Amino acid sequence: MEKIDKTDTLRTILSGRKYTIDYFQREYRWGRKQIEQMLADFQNTFEEFYKPDDHDTPEEVMDYGFYYMGCIICTGGSIKKLIDGQQRLTSLTLLIIYLNNLQKETVEDEDLIVPLDDMIFSKAFGKKSFNIDVEDRKPCMQALLQKDQTYLPMSESVQNMLDRYQDIEDLFPDELKGEALPYFINWLIEKVLLLEIDTPSEDEAHTIFLTMNDRGLSLNSAEMMKAFVIQHVAEEDRIKVNQEWQSNISRIKNASSYDTSGMVNTQDVEFVSIWLRAKYANRMRDTKRGAKDEDYELLGDKFHAWVSNNARTVMGLAKPNDYKNFVLTEMTRVTDVYLRMMDYGSKFTTGYEEVFYNANRDLTYQTMLAIAAIKNDDTDDIIQKKIRMTAKFVDDFATIRILNFKKANWNTNKYQLFHVMQDIRNADCKTIGMVYVRALRRMGMSVEGITRFGLNQFSKRYMLHILARFTSYVNVLMGNPSHFEEYVDRKRQGNTYDIEHILPDKYEDYKDGFADLEDFESTRNLIGNLILLTRDKNRSYQAMKYSEKVQKYAGDNILAQALSSTAYSKNPSFLSTVVAKYGFRDIPDFDRQSIVDRAEIYLKMASDIWNPNDIKNIAGGWDDDEEKAFFKTKKDANSRLATRKEVGLMP
Repeated sequence: MEKIDKTDTLRTILSGRKYTIDYFQREYRWGRKQIEQMLADFQNTFEEFYKPDDHDTPEEVMDYGFYYMGCIICTGGSIKKLIDGQQRLTSLTLLIIYLNNLQKETVEDEDLIVPLDDMIFSKAFGKKSFNIDVEDRKPCMQALLQKDQTYLPMSESVQNMLDRYQDIEDLFPDELKGEALPYFINWLIEKVLLLEIDTPSEDEAHTIFLTMNDRGLSLNSAEMMKAFVIQHVAEEDRIKVNQEWQSNISRIKNASSYDTSGMVNTQDVEFVSIWLRAKYANRMRDTKRGAKDEDYELLGDKFHAWVSNNARTVMGLAKPNDYKNFVLTEMTRVTDVYLRMMDYGSKFTTGYEEVFYNANRDLTYQTMLAIAAIKNDDTDDIIQKKIRMTAKFVDDFATIRILNFKKANWNTNKYQLFHVMQDIRNADCKTIGMVYVRALRRMGMSVEGITRFGLNQFSKRYMLHILARFTSYVNVLMGNPSHFEEYVDRKRQGNTYDIEHILPDKYEDYKDGFADLEDFESTRNLIGNLILLTRDKNRSYQAMKYSEKVQKYAGDNILAQALSSTAYSKNPSFLSTVVAKYGFRDIPDFDRQSIVDRAEIYLKMASDIWNPNDIKNIAGGWDDDEEKAFFKTKKDANSRLATRKEVGLMP
């Protein structure tokens, strides 16, 4: 068997080479968590070497260390056929497109802009073609390059590509923007390495692929940790402990909704990492450049080494019985909580709606926080209270940040959330409730940001969710089903829901109420001018005047109906609940003031939906003196962060 092995930089791999993919391998399956892990790995490695105070030019990146991303397998020829590696190369291409767009928008010094076009596409005889050349992906790639927000994907795989690009936009670390960006880009394309295995025939490529992915390969971190634990269990208990471990892992893998076809199922590694981080991580890598990885980072996907080094001192595992109980009691309890979070996150469940809301926005850190809060001897009632409080906190925290145009993901807020996690670890319900409420009240922002909240590049992925929450909230107030799942389901059969602008896009008809065209367009995008409609209605109403549209709204969801007088004459439950509580009224002529008034109503609703006192009620309450004492004697995450800045540990 002839083959060529060559380790290349990312620039070499993606520049001047053409790749294609067999039709049966073209499904792009990476999810948000893979993107998040990739970005976190890149950031951690890059920041080991990046020292902004010592830099003059990006040339110093030549002395940085490398990051190895594994191998890709392909056949030879002028256009290489990818047999293994398309998931990574596709994701890396999406990242390159994002960085290309970002630097053109933000880097003012043209000398610092890194040429990236040739890593995305090339031209020959006046015709442009993408370096990963797959026919059904071309419109999507073109739309991303041109930032065309009107593009609609035609397949689930291409939709997934679009979703992952949006994840990159959302998750890309703020620390790597600004002055760091040119250095990071140079490091990424010159120091990220892949081993290309190039074979003369497709059959040989498949043989190598199958050999490398055979079941006889080395154990993963979860399996190595299991071996370590069982080694320290009394011999007579080893069979039982092994069976319990395998049972727990099987339950998790069987409950997983991930499509693992053609991919290694790493659910066991992800689960154990979340468990260990939630229960045992006491330190997190500092933001100071060149800082070393701490517990949290070391408990990523290579946690077995940390466990073997810290089993006695940190985890309290000293005797054979400790290891036995670690699996039979703690692991099993954590597995139960993990599975409950998976279940509540996958379907709308009464009493646990917030878990579903958070899952809809990919706020997966709610599971780690919930596991941190649970004690091994908690009753089922206590567990459920802690899950509800945790989900409510994450929902409130994320929504407040989003309404103020702040990122809500873990990476952006990890220091604050990590300290919250430490404070709730194995705590009682009252303590957990006070930690959560304290963190929310000291955020420095509130739901009042909604009066300025509108549709833009940042908010587009969240606006549908927010409008769906308001619509479903009103439905429930009136005693009707929520329908939230339908509103946010982008893959449902038939009509999906879109965002409708109430005020038509006709500046000439409304210019007297606005300073200029820019003022008109920005005001039109404010939340007070937005509702949900099914896609077919949204498109059919676009050319209509408001006086025509409002008659159509009378037959739609309640927030759309509320614009029409018919909602008030035919709906007594609407009048007695929603109107009496929030002051909705029909609007025969919609204008700038109408947008402001609707936003004020949304603010009133938001204050009730995302109210920290709900956490207090779930916890069983506490009096004012208890709260004052707790808030006074224990520093919250914001205080810690302020202190870190004062002493120079943070930029």
